[in-house]
Amino acid sequence: MPAERADMTYEDIMGLFRQEYKSAQLTKVDPRLYERIGAYIKTLRKESERELAMSPMSQTSMMLNDQLKKAQDKAKRVYELRQRKISLLAIRKVAGDDPDTGNMTPDELILMSSLISVLGAHKDSRADFEELGPRFTQPKDVVELPDAPTAKACEAHQEQASREAPTDELVLVRVLEDVPTFAGVDKDYRLKKEDVISLPRNIAKTLISHGKAVVIGSAGLA
Repeated sequence: MPAERADMTYEDIMGLFRQEYKSAQLTKVDPRLYERIGAYIKTLRKESERELAMSPMSQTSMMLNDQLKKAQDKAKRVYELRQRKISLLAIRKVAGDDPDTGNMTPDELILMSSLISVLGAHKDSRADFEELGPRFTQPKDVVELPDAPTAKACEAHQEQASREAPTDELVLVRVLEDVPTFAGVDKDYRLKKEDVISLPRNIAKTLISHGKAVVIGSAGLA
């Protein structure tokens, strides 16, 4: 087994992780860091697969497989640690600070630039929430629609109307939307959208007043 793979070793990966984990600042790394890590892991995987095919239970096979898993995990952690630090630097830059970017790789400089663009697009130096209030307000021309009448409300209106007008007059209406089941004088009503039905005058008047039906034909609802 060669001592080095793609000019990086397993110990290099572990050292990078310990270095980045302990430091609050971005550490100095090779500008080709991610390229070297990728080449190392690719080569290590090939060696592990070859050894596994030849001798699955050998000590070398198990060691290579263990190194591959740990190297992948620690390389990912290195990237995540550095990404988090770069995000904080981008926030400082948008806030007007001038953070040092000398320890970034070319790929990380691109990431930094992208973060600054996104954060800068959402920055509002004039924001004063105490004075301006919510950022999003309801348009003034929005009309609030009344709530649909409940079955009890329909029954109450029906009882009141029954005392004011005869109930034997029928009105032909078209139902505009579903109406909860409610009790009439002689039966229960379950009305669905687009139903065309003859209803007692008092029930029709109640539904029409709530915008639930429209008149198609009748002797009048005055």
